[in-house]
Amino acid sequence: MQNSGVLTISNFVTRGSVVNNCVVIPLFICLFLISCSNSVTETGFSDKYLFFEEAEEQEAKERIWKKVSLKKIAEIPSDEETVLYNAGILVPDTNGDIYVVDYGVFEILRFDSNGTYVMSYGDGAGNAPGEFSSITDIKIASDSTIYVIDHSAKRISLFLKENGELIDTKSFTGLKSPMRYAATDSGIEYIAHIDSKKMFSSKFGENVVEFGELLENHDGLGLIGALVDGDLVTYKENMVYAFARFPLILIYDPDGNLILSKKTMAYGDDFQRPEVIQSTMNQMVTFVTEGEVVNAMMSVDKDKLFLAGRVDEDMVIDVYEAESADYEYSFKAPNYAYAFIMNDRMYQPLDTTVAIFSMEE
Repeated sequence: MQNSGVLTISNFVTRGSVVNNCVVIPLFICLFLISCSNSVTETGFSDKYLFFEEAEEQEAKERIWKKVSLKKIAEIPSDEETVLYNAGILVPDTNGDIYVVDYGVFEILRFDSNGTYVMSYGDGAGNAPGEFSSITDIKIASDSTIYVIDHSAKRISLFLKENGELIDTKSFTGLKSPMRYAATDSGIEYIAHIDSKKMFSSKFGENVVEFGELLENHDGLGLIGALVDGDLVTYKENMVYAFARFPLILIYDPDGNLILSKKTMAYGDDFQRPEVIQSTMNQMVTFVTEGEVVNAMMSVDKDKLFLAGRVDEDMVIDVYEAESADYEYSFKAPNYAYAFIMNDRMYQPLDTTVAIFSMEE
């Protein structure tokens, strides 16, 4: 199975925000009542946070551009009777079906490989079972179950792919609100909890492991959530995570051991670390991140890791070897929108449509 902080780049997207119409889900992490005054301060961190200083650099110092033929073969929806109001996160299935989050109606719409509408999942915006407050990730597990991650509602909703029935809800408490989710074919589940001291957890059967203490000697309390956002996928039995504002890939095994930390091609002399800003307003402390988004979306296909990011005014796909995260080459996407790649196809949400391209090297 293959599977912000406030964005400072207009018409750019990470998972959980939408292209072209600037609809963004901000991640303001509210902590506790602390002061009656309004103030903004910059927090200080060790130079070694996020494993960034210790990360291995790529051998290639500049991008290697490769010609990749991208031919548009379909557009979703393909019929005039079906409407996408605000296309966001999407996931293709192994059989060619495409599942698209429509933030205009807070539902997941399913289309076949030709772009024909099949059915929808969920009951729109709300807090009741089957409803959504914020959709930050979706995954298709074992070709039978759809996992919908709702960060604000602190839960993961499971729908039966066949008929859209809500079959289970996994709720979270405290600071462990789920943001990203992925699972291996063998059933190992990985979750990114952006509000807790340890950012990740793995689960296999009854065995749960928490890992990813990204700030040394700190109690979390929402700083992790303000500092990082990104995308999570699996490769074989391991978890792969790419940060949104740090040019960095982390790979962990199911026991939470860090296998490697490697910088991406977005790292360079002009890279500036994002700053975490603490704001106190109306007696509430929040943390927001100011910084460029360097990685937008990640996908794994045929032992290759595809990482979308912004280079000047282009959306660029950097390609890495999935197991080692070694850089191989780059190519430009046809539109300024994130891209998901699977089965030699590229999928790009373009506000009210999704463009599908065939890929040939």
